[in-house]
Amino acid sequence: PGCRGMEDLLTTCGNEGRLRKYYTWGIEPRVRAFDKLFGIRGETEFGFRAHFERQDRKQMNGQAPTARTGILVEDNERKNQAYSGFLQHRFLLGRWTITPGLRLEHVRYERTNRLANRGAGATGRTHLMEVIPGIGITFAPASHTTIFGGAHRGFAPPRTEDIIDNAGGTIDLDPERSWTYEVGVRSWPVSGVKLEATFFRMDFENQIVPASVAGGLGATFTNAGETLHQGVEFTGRVDMGSLLRRMPNVYVRAAYTYVPTAKFVGTRLSSIPGFGSVSVSGNRLPYAPRHLLNFQLGYTHPKGFDALLEAVHVSDQFGDDLNTVESTPDGQRGLLPAYTVWNLTVNHRLESRGVTFFIAVKNLFDRFFIADRTRGILPGPPRLVHGGVRFQF
Repeated sequence: PGCRGMEDLLTTCGNEGRLRKYYTWGIEPRVRAFDKLFGIRGETEFGFRAHFERQDRKQMNGQAPTARTGILVEDNERKNQAYSGFLQHRFLLGRWTITPGLRLEHVRYERTNRLANRGAGATGRTHLMEVIPGIGITFAPASHTTIFGGAHRGFAPPRTEDIIDNAGGTIDLDPERSWTYEVGVRSWPVSGVKLEATFFRMDFENQIVPASVAGGLGATFTNAGETLHQGVEFTGRVDMGSLLRRMPNVYVRAAYTYVPTAKFVGTRLSSIPGFGSVSVSGNRLPYAPRHLLNFQLGYTHPKGFDALLEAVHVSDQFGDDLNTVESTPDGQRGLLPAYTVWNLTVNHRLESRGVTFFIAVKNLFDRFFIADRTRGILPGPPRLVHGGVRFQF
């Protein structure tokens, strides 16, 4: 009663059928050779990759919650072709290893809206090219300890739907470009114990971040410009089987990432409609939690049985560049509260028959949490249980 139709955008009035087909194929050969360069023993690796994707996307809006057909409101074909080649050489200098490398990326985009121009269609095309250098260095002061560091250029192209609009025009959305620096140490102090600590810094010349759309009808991405991410990561693993020299093995693994800095740098105005004159320089980036924790408790038996219990904790994070805390009525802005999700996997392998029985439970305790706000409140996936049998021939 009182339902006016699809204009209400309520599931009690109708539904949306998002009909998708995805096609992906490619090839990636690599060559590795041991040789001497400038009289220094080393290893050279090079290769190329050709990757192709095609999406056939339709959306039909039904006039009732149980409708299985309706009005065709989207009919898109999206294509991209990505070609890349890389070359790196590892110089082996006793305890030192120096690895410079270079990668070339070329991406071509095409998007066709078959409904545009009264059914005549509209097609847009564009392309990107990037040269990506990097260097990594390791030093082994002792047989059980390695110190490492590196500087690498970062590049992430936008998606087809983000760089070409529905009318076939190109959007002023640059690829993500950054420099990543890291230095750390990893050690195996005793058999069965592995420890690692890393300091990292990511300087983005341009970072692409989600931006809410007024009215809650969709979501888009925007150039965030210069941003800075900086923090530390600690990981450790203890295998009781190796430590005590006996089986079965019980192991514990933990990883903690602390990101105190994740902010807009330089001049930056809000991308939220109605707040375009508000400065967000220095604000924390949306969807950038300060704390990430992963804990695993595992068990492996030599007769083929293994189990893993995992906890994943994500601290609270902002959903917009204004760092809004209270949720807005449309749900597109506000804090995403912290959450912890538990996962469980169990496998049993019959080695003589090449058969493995498995079961996995994600979100074991069916925890509700907010995963995204760009289109309004989107909950994370509920408990998912799946199992099966794998055959190895």
